[in-house]
Formats: sequence, C-alpha cells, structure tokens
Amino acid sequence: MICGSSNWHLLFFNLQQSHHRRVSGKARERKMSAVACPAFHGLCPEGKLGDGIISVDGIEFIAYKMILSSCSPYFRALFSSNWSNAERKVYKIPGTSSEMMRLLMEYAYTGTVQVTDDNVESLLIAADQFNVLDIVRLCCEFLKSQLCLENCVGIWRFTGYYYCPDLREAAHEFILHHFEEVSRVSTEFVALSFNDLERLLEKDELPVKEEAVFEAVLKWVAHDLQNRRQHVVVLLGKEGWKCGQKGFFFSK
Repeated sequence: MICGSSNWHLLFFNLQQSHHRRVSGKARERKMSAVACPAFHGLCPEGKLGDGIISVDGIEFIAYKMILSSCSPYFRALFSSNWSNAERKVYKIPGTSSEMMRLLMEYAYTGTVQVTDDNVESLLIAADQFNVLDIVRLCCEFLKSQLCLENCVGIWRFTGYYYCPDLREAAHEFILHHFEEVSRVSTEFVALSFNDLERLLEKDELPVKEEAVFEAVLKWVAHDLQNRRQHVVVLLGKEGWKCGQKGFFFSK
C-alpha cells in the first residue's frame, strides 16, 4: 500500500514534541505520560514495580497498570472491570500481535513509537483497537505525507474501515485531482467498488477530460466484465454521456 520508492524508512515520531498540537482534552493525559516516561523507561526492562502481565500469543510483557491506563481507555477498562482484582496478574489479550503490543506499550512507557512503512498499517489497526488516539493520529499523518499515485486508492479504501476522517479526505482529494494518472498507474484502481467509483465520478471537482474518464471506466469494467458490465450506463452517465451509443462495446 506504500510507495516503495520513498526514502522514509525507519522514521521516528517523538510524541512529546507534538504535545502542543494535541487537543486540550488530551493535554492532561499527555502530561502524565511525559512525567512518568523518564522513570519508567529505566524500570521497564527489569520489570521493577510492575503490577501485572500482558500476554499476547504466549509472549508476556510487564504491565504498569497506571501508565497503561493513562494512555488507553481499553486498558483503563480492563484493569478496573468487575472481574479484575488486585490479585489478578496475567491478562491475555486477543486480536493483535505481540509485535504491535510491544510498540503500544513502548509508547505508553517512553512516549515515543517507531512508525515505518512496514508497520504503519498494522500499527494503526492496533492503536484503533486499543484506542490509543495519539498513535492513530501519527499513523494517519505518516500515510498522508506519503500519498502517491500508487497508494492513494488503497489508503482511501483502508480508511473506510477505520475512523481517520482527515486521512480519508486527503486521499479522496488526491484521487480526484490526479484521477487520470491514478486510473492508469494504480493497480488498486480496479479494486474499487461500484459505489466508490460512482462517488468519484459524480464529483464536480473531477478535473479530467471525458476521454480519460471513459478509458478509466472501461478499464474498471474489463477487470470483471461479467459482473460489472451492468454498471456501464450508470458510470458513464455521471459525465452526461450518451451511454447508449457506447453500449456496443459490451453487447457481445
């Protein structure tokens, strides 16, 4: 989903540096994390003061409940739920990988997380699952800065499953303003659903010639001719074309 030609591998995001860009409702939570980070960064490797264990796929991580709770409503609810108690030490967490849990806990304890082209999608999914909104925002900023002809469609479709409104809007605008090039270059263009393609073609902001739209529709339909030929008239009609005159392409 990410362009291979970019030179942005192994980028580091320091959440403390972006503190002033956070909304006011998050200020207290970020301040608590920043104060706790220096002390806990040294204690974490040895497990000092840990009061629980997070287990993911058989891999165990030392848990500091107060710190985890301060950055994630998921952990706050987990540690304060009725079935949780002071004696409970091991919490088995489903639905994520041990590597993603390591990154989330690294953020909680140190205030930083490493976002790369290889982990950004999985990290965003995990951060969304555990409601670590700062990491969600960082991943969205990362993807937004790397939008290109090859990945914009994939990113736009991806944001249909997760609440990333700014990233979704940025990807949508990128596709509209580069529609002709995207339809020719992106291997993910033909994976668009009928509804998604229809939504793009009906936008007034689509600054392309009719011939380019016609070629794009032909390419999309040809990818699955049997199931998509029925949509030709509707899609070409978005540009006000006399679609009946084009029907002979699909009459056989």
